[in-house]
Amino acid sequence: MQEFYFALLGDEVKLPLYITGVGATDPERRCSRPTGHVYNHVIYTARGEGVLTIDGVKHKIPKGSGFFIPAYYPHDYGCQDGGSWETHWITFSGSCSELILKSLGLDRPLVFKSCDMMNLEKLWERMLKTIHSPNINSGYSNSSNLYSFLVELNRLISCPASPRENHRMEQLKVIIDYFDKNYSQDISLNDLSRIVNLSPQYICRIFRECMNMRPFEHLTKKRLYEAKNLLLDTSLSISDISKAVGYNDCSYFCSVFKRQENVSPAEYRLLYAERQLIREEREAAKKSQEDKGDS
Repeated sequence: MQEFYFALLGDEVKLPLYITGVGATDPERRCSRPTGHVYNHVIYTARGEGVLTIDGVKHKIPKGSGFFIPAYYPHDYGCQDGGSWETHWITFSGSCSELILKSLGLDRPLVFKSCDMMNLEKLWERMLKTIHSPNINSGYSNSSNLYSFLVELNRLISCPASPRENHRMEQLKVIIDYFDKNYSQDISLNDLSRIVNLSPQYICRIFRECMNMRPFEHLTKKRLYEAKNLLLDTSLSISDISKAVGYNDCSYFCSVFKRQENVSPAEYRLLYAERQLIREEREAAKKSQEDKGDS
């Protein structure tokens, strides 16, 4: 398959991220760029195998793998002699692309591998379909698609889905499910270790490698998420909410909440109550205008 589209750029160039091209190339031919490409780009193998040479090192790129190259970074790629290589690719830029890429760990050339490229492929197909759409806002839609694509790529890089990693993700899911059901209880790392039958060191390692956080950072996020729901949806006191989400010390709960949310629980409740009141007043005014128009 040989199919590619280059974006007709307008106001999209003002966006933090925008697509400049999407395509499939079969067969992929030799491409040598001593000064790099003018845009950032991601290429992955749909069929066959290619070879990327970057910084003097050769990398095989079989199906289930690909690479990211920042703009203006020298590189060379092509298929093996006598072989065939079909690639799917995107090129992109944006006013905040450098900052976004850095935050996603994509501020340098990167070769990635995964047993499960399905989500990445679906997003690529969506971008390909959108870029040749006659819709005048297709560039804006693809900016959103591009961000989702890069986040999915970050997920694959952070925790690649090899059989071993899939097993670790299953172990991680058991722990997260336990947190979700027992966040209101007092949980220690040793207790958790006994319950899920994994060593404390191993639990910490898989959280760090797969989620880039410690296990109790995740538990804190879960507890604060539930606390925010209780603050907005109930009239429970701050002390009762603290106990309901696993903090016996209300002062400590308030300290953790403020450190994460930059406001105290009471301020959070007041702030969003005011916003909810304003929203309800606007909706009531809008409905009143609609009713007058119908009469």
